[in-house]
Amino acid sequence: MTTKNRPVIKFPATVASVKTLVDGGIRVTLDLPEDAISQAAALMACKKDMIPLTVEVKADTSGAV
Repeated sequence: MTTKNRPVIKFPATVASVKTLVDGGIRVTLDLPEDAISQAAALMACKKDMIPLTVEVKADTSGAV
């Protein structure tokens, strides 16, 4: 899936933890399902290539989490 000719990494997730860092930053950890391997790989590639992301979160109202 793409938005405005940019790839979108889409997956269901739950929030595992939210932590405040010493420098005042915030770290959010997500749990992805076992079948989200390609999405996790895409996120790892973003980290490796230092690609900044814009994140939009929506509640999954389908009940499929």
